Amino acid sequence: MSAKEARVEKKLTNGDLFKVWAIWCSFLHGMYNYRNMQGVGVCHSMIPVINRLYDTKEERVEALKRHLVFFNTNTTTGTIAAGIMASMEEQKANGAPLTGEMINSVKASLMGPLAGLGDSIWQGMLIPILVALGISMGLQGNVAGPIVFSVLILGITYPLMWWWFKAAYKQGGQLIGSLTESGLLQTAMSAVNFVGLMAAGALTAKYINFGLVAEIAIGDMPAVNIQTAVLDQLIPNLLPLLLVLGVWHLLRKGKKVNHIIFALFGIGIVLGYFNIIG
Repeated sequence: MSAKEARVEKKLTNGDLFKVWAIWCSFLHGMYNYRNMQGVGVCHSMIPVINRLYDTKEERVEALKRHLVFFNTNTTTGTIAAGIMASMEEQKANGAPLTGEMINSVKASLMGPLAGLGDSIWQGMLIPILVALGISMGLQGNVAGPIVFSVLILGITYPLMWWWFKAAYKQGGQLIGSLTESGLLQTAMSAVNFVGLMAAGALTAKYINFGLVAEIAIGDMPAVNIQTAVLDQLIPNLLPLLLVLGVWHLLRKGKKVNHIIFALFGIGIVLGYFNIIG
């Protein structure tokens, strides 16, 4: 019998899956922050999976780091992403040709669609309807209004979250397996990365907005604004682009994010005080 045939398949138990679901429902927003949003909560929910599937400290550390990256979606529909993550980790632990980059690319591709779907259903429809029902009962003097709202919203939300999670876990294995065999997963990963870079570029141009306010006066001629007369004529938004590229370079060199943020604050305050940028 070969080593491959003798290898015992690693399998998540129903208890492991329930722990993942329960932690996701309860603590996804634990340590919510602007650096990686729900990243800490996602990593927390994946701990039962990591402990079950990986034996060595190195493997567990790698998996924990993999799930500490930026993630942000609707908590309810996000259980679909949790189920797929658990399924992909199970396949990876059993020798499937999945890399950490592939897992994170699939996660990133699910954030937006699941957030849009969940926010539209819950924040846009279900919660307003049930809140209106509870308020109308309360205005009539019925103290059961908030109770009815709580029972209905929890009675609808939690069963759906569990069903979505289990369905994503079961179907995720078959789906990811067929995608890796056909090579479509690698293609999809490249497409996701390309779309992500486009989105980053669009956000850079829209939200990182500053320029030079200094002017140069030559003789009796009117003062010339360096930003509008020179830089914008070369490449619009050149300085924001250079700033983003510079931060990206520092991150690639392993510089700490907090140090970069404090440095940007300091430089921005100094340059703004001396009326150099604005």
